[in-house]
Amino acid sequence: MFSIANDTLKITLHNPDGEKGYYRGTRFDWAGVFESIEYRGCNYAEPWFENYSPVMHDAVCGPAEEFGPIGLDEAVEAGAPFLKIGVGILERMEGEYDRFKLHNILDGGRRTVCVTENSVVFGHFIDSETGYGYEYIKEISLTGPNAFRIGHRLKNTGRKPLAGNVYNHNFFTLGLMATGESRQLDFPFTPEGDWRAEYSEVGFKENGIRFTRTLQKGESVFTGNLHAAGCGLNGSPYGLELRELQNGRAVSVRCDEPMTKAVFWSNYRIACIEPYIDFAVAPGETFDFAIDYALS
Repeated sequence: MFSIANDTLKITLHNPDGEKGYYRGTRFDWAGVFESIEYRGCNYAEPWFENYSPVMHDAVCGPAEEFGPIGLDEAVEAGAPFLKIGVGILERMEGEYDRFKLHNILDGGRRTVCVTENSVVFGHFIDSETGYGYEYIKEISLTGPNAFRIGHRLKNTGRKPLAGNVYNHNFFTLGLMATGESRQLDFPFTPEGDWRAEYSEVGFKENGIRFTRTLQKGESVFTGNLHAAGCGLNGSPYGLELRELQNGRAVSVRCDEPMTKAVFWSNYRIACIEPYIDFAVAPGETFDFAIDYALS
């Protein structure tokens, strides 16, 4: 593990290792998997799941990023290769693609890690016979006494375009309080969307999402098309604030790219906003974006 810290904030991250790494699933980006985010005596990101396996699809904490699969239209038969940025070249399984399943990794690429006083820089490099190739640099850096940034640079070094989306799941625990009326989420817009069911325990308000009671073990709520009212799913400002009123803790999130889609999922321990951004990187081109976090 690697740690960076200042007088008030300490971030601990896992090493992306295909043999001994904490997370070896094929859903989330292996670079920058968080162990903890400790600020003024509170852990903002800690295990929220009851069981753990290194290959469990969501055994991750804090800001966890997933790139959508690339090349599935070509990889139509079982055994064919496709790309998952941050993981590698994967093998297609029978049936429809399922992000929650563990896929065989055909080519995990090459990885590097560089640790400085204020940052950890992860590198992932793919040079595949499939025609996909990239240099992916992810830097997690302290930017203030209560703030950090996740910076990304994706350079297409292959002969095929890299086009898709990436989202951050934001598994923040804020001290592992139960999810309920004291958990509040706000946006710089009026949210709307379609709930998976007719929930009485959660709903949209003028500037956010509010709970009417504490969720119980086994309960979850979900909407797959959270967006700004009147703006469809594209171009909504990428910003949110998550608060826990019981202990006064909060995290604010901003990105320099617009949100093209968002999902909200919550269980009795966490309430997660998952903002998506789209990208299209032609061979030889580079795509940069950064997400900023402020804790209070």
